[in-house]
Amino acid sequence: MSRRNDAVRVYEIPPYKQIFPFIMPKRCDSLVYQNMVLDLTNAVAFIKKNKRSDGSNYRVFELFIAALMRTITLRPELNRFLSNYQYWQRNELSVNFIVKEDYTDDAPEHSMPLYFSEEMTLDEISKIIDNAIIAQREPANENITDRIILFFLKFPKWFIRMAAAFLSMLDRYGKAPKALRDADGLHTTIFISNMGSIGLGGGSPHHHVYEWGTTSLFVTMGILRRVHTVVGNTKTHTDTMEVGFTVDERITDGFYFTKSIKLLQDLLNDPVELTRKPILPPPPLTKKEYKQKLKSAKKLAKL
Repeated sequence: MSRRNDAVRVYEIPPYKQIFPFIMPKRCDSLVYQNMVLDLTNAVAFIKKNKRSDGSNYRVFELFIAALMRTITLRPELNRFLSNYQYWQRNELSVNFIVKEDYTDDAPEHSMPLYFSEEMTLDEISKIIDNAIIAQREPANENITDRIILFFLKFPKWFIRMAAAFLSMLDRYGKAPKALRDADGLHTTIFISNMGSIGLGGGSPHHHVYEWGTTSLFVTMGILRRVHTVVGNTKTHTDTMEVGFTVDERITDGFYFTKSIKLLQDLLNDPVELTRKPILPPPPLTKKEYKQKLKSAKKLAKL
């Protein structure tokens, strides 16, 4: 099956990567963990000096997501996943995170899959995130995912196993409906866990991956820390945040990922860039275009 309803097939894959799905068929076989301490000094200064077009304030969380979305837009291999032993690139740019209605042990949690276009700016992305968080924290808001799960849990275990296997098969062949992808929140470009928002100190732990779904990139955010330094008679400070990445290494290589992290830091150093629309990279080659490229390369090699 070379078609999906949520992605396009990627054909231009180096030979050594084409074997990865066969020797590492699961995400848990191919995980890479990386901790980074990102400099958010300029990002925090930007937030203090700038507001949204409607006059409301930006948050660090929103700016960080906007920087990630821009990084993935410009580095599209990060928006890929493997399914049915094939490489795919998503048709959409999306993020999922968990929102608690209140900071108490028994407060309900809501999955928040959000979708953006690649041309969106910080202002547009920030408004979508802010409005979604406000809506999910409304007491009257219904958790549709919980309702669906509770409905299925009424059936016998054998039926639940069969239903889950059937849905997994639909997903493997790219036929799962968008409603299912929205309900589970594990078909997004990236899953973000904001550990700093609950005051977790001691660094940022790595999030686990799921074999269910297609999300290949998980990120955990730690606490925003301010470090004061004195150089001569000058006092300065640096705002930093430790971030943990969990990546399915099959979607890209270490060099590409490292350059992507550098781009993310560059965007955090100059958030004004996020207020401008990006120049989009070209889409993946179609099967016909890829064959033509190979044919041209063979002709050149004979010359």
